[in-house]
Amino acid sequence: MNKKFSLVGALAVAAAFSLSACGTGTTTGSPAPAGMENSPTSGSEMTMPDTGSMELMIHIHDGKFIDPKPLAAGATVTVMNMDDTAQKVISDDSTSFNVSVPAGGMVNFAAPKKPGTYPFHGEAADMQGVLTVIASAPSQAATMVCADEAKQNIEEILALPAIPTTTDHWDGTTYSCTYPLEVGDFVMTVTESTNGADAAALAKQLADAAQAPPIEGLANLGLPGFQSSDGSVIFAKDNMTLHVDATAFPATVGPNKVTAGSFAYELATTILACWTAHHE
Repeated sequence: MNKKFSLVGALAVAAAFSLSACGTGTTTGSPAPAGMENSPTSGSEMTMPDTGSMELMIHIHDGKFIDPKPLAAGATVTVMNMDDTAQKVISDDSTSFNVSVPAGGMVNFAAPKKPGTYPFHGEAADMQGVLTVIASAPSQAATMVCADEAKQNIEEILALPAIPTTTDHWDGTTYSCTYPLEVGDFVMTVTESTNGADAAALAKQLADAAQAPPIEGLANLGLPGFQSSDGSVIFAKDNMTLHVDATAFPATVGPNKVTAGSFAYELATTILACWTAHHE
């Protein structure tokens, strides 16, 4: 199916949704990360800042680090040194952060803007910790997999009696929307990478895991695209990787006996068209 899907149909879907304003979903499944409300005004360190939230602090006690909870990219991180000797907090990569904390004092620094885990150390060999940084919120484009346009398309294809309900989840880099349908769970996920190369690499990794060969010809819409025989479709566009998973479906669904692969492809093109309209 990945080679034979009608390009006219794909472009018709794209055109239809480009003419209307694509909405966004809502992040109801995950709370906002700590630190979203405390965006720093400067990346420079300073001695004896405001105390801030305890959960955002790196504590130094008895020559050991106590790690903070995961916090938002760019949030203010406070280091509280409860020891009677000065200490340092240095990221293992030597570039993300490097601060000196006086005995009994505190220092602020801005968390890295790129989500990820940042191991750090002190001057003593056994002083080690990890700072976990997560994205503050999914982009509007990512939440479109839970938007009304996608729900209405699913309702029409499957001839459902009502708009389907969804559950969503955001882990800081990947936004997922699950449709618990009678024919099986349908899941669309969007992973936000730092650049297009990383997004394309992730698409290839997901495709390998799903045994999804490349979509050939014009049906790939000029993007890195992959489709498995059992209903998995993967695309990379800009810094985002879209994975549409209908593998829980039977061979065909809906009154028109649409295959799981065709269903996943049509929903993928719906989301891609919304992304295109969103960036215009």
